[in-house]
Amino acid sequence: MRKLILFGDSITAGYANDFVSPILTKKLATYFPEETILNVGIPGDTTVDGIARLEKHVLSKQPDLVTVFFGSNDASTGLLVQIDEYRLHLTKMIETIGASKVILITPALSNQALQQAERPNSRLIHYGNIVRELATQYQTKLAELQLAMLDRPNYLDCLQEDGFHFSEVGYDVLAEEIAKAIKA
Repeated sequence: MRKLILFGDSITAGYANDFVSPILTKKLATYFPEETILNVGIPGDTTVDGIARLEKHVLSKQPDLVTVFFGSNDASTGLLVQIDEYRLHLTKMIETIGASKVILITPALSNQALQQAERPNSRLIHYGNIVRELATQYQTKLAELQLAMLDRPNYLDCLQEDGFHFSEVGYDVLAEEIAKAIKA
């Protein structure tokens, strides 16, 4: 039995209707019923926070696989982590965890009618390009969430009313992309 750790921000944590829920963990368990899945997502986290808690929340648990899903807060105007710093933080995570254990996830898109000033999709895509580059450079697994959202007839059905956090449909898409990456 392998141990999968879900490491990231509020979307990883399962933030729905003002509460953290086990929605992502439960959806992934349907793909991997024999795996131990631990969710260590924390709302509001950036890669700065992720680096600070990497040892305690990830490495100490001796995982076989780790999803690394940061960027939506890093790219936000209010918490902005500069792109070069974002790259350095992700690089440190990959190298510390071990590239063969990492599943990188591109940052989610936002509803531009509601989030244009805070989380412009142009910036989120730029941060996603960093994730893609690092996945190629380190040959990690990659869950291509941005492309999966763009492939939908209307990706807004993936989002809650705040235009940022995930709806149940969004968690279905995310779980499917993680599962595809793990099985690849």
